[in-house]
Amino acid sequence: MQDLEEKEGRVTAPGLGGAMPVGTVSAKKPAKRIFGVRASTLFLICYIAAFLGWWVENLFRTFTAGVFDSRHQLLPFLGAYGFGIFVMFFVFGTPSEMRIFKKRILPERTAKNHILHSVVYCAVMFCLILFGEMGMGLLFEKVFGVKAWNYTNIPLHITQYTSLPTTIAFTAGIFLLMQFAFPHAVKLIDKIPDKTAFILALVLGILIAADWLLMIISGLINGKFPDYWAIKFR
Repeated sequence: MQDLEEKEGRVTAPGLGGAMPVGTVSAKKPAKRIFGVRASTLFLICYIAAFLGWWVENLFRTFTAGVFDSRHQLLPFLGAYGFGIFVMFFVFGTPSEMRIFKKRILPERTAKNHILHSVVYCAVMFCLILFGEMGMGLLFEKVFGVKAWNYTNIPLHITQYTSLPTTIAFTAGIFLLMQFAFPHAVKLIDKIPDKTAFILALVLGILIAADWLLMIISGLINGKFPDYWAIKFR
């Protein structure tokens, strides 16, 4: 029985005049990663956040306005929530591993730095949410003539598109998600094979993007975003 040997990715066997190739060993191409997290895993976590955001908004509206509706989407995903999670991780990382892109902030692992990470992370989120909601609401109003949401019935509102109570609530929710749920979600979703995770992320991404684009086109044509269905409790 001839001994087989592997050289430079090719399996060879002894023969006349030297080793004869009998097959090729192809190394598995590693999945693309974004700051240490598999790209498909990160996108799937963002889609989960978009799904949770759809439910959070509907539950909030159910208790405050007595309405549970489509939120202008065919699918139960609100892309703004997923996009927010992606931006926070891509730019700032997580509260316990805070950075600005590749540069770590206070890299020494001390109790003081951990507290400072949390405070700065929350401050950044608070500002992004406050001005992001206001800017997005005003953009929809100016471009599409659509008043997409209204916070004027909430105390301490700033214009109709944002308020201090909702901004604080969103900040707290995202902080808890990124600090505690995000690392566990990464470990769990990483168990999905690379190819399967890639296909899931690609298909869901296309569907969510198409749904969002349909909403935008409808706004441009009709001057309002589509209301596909609604359940009223009052």
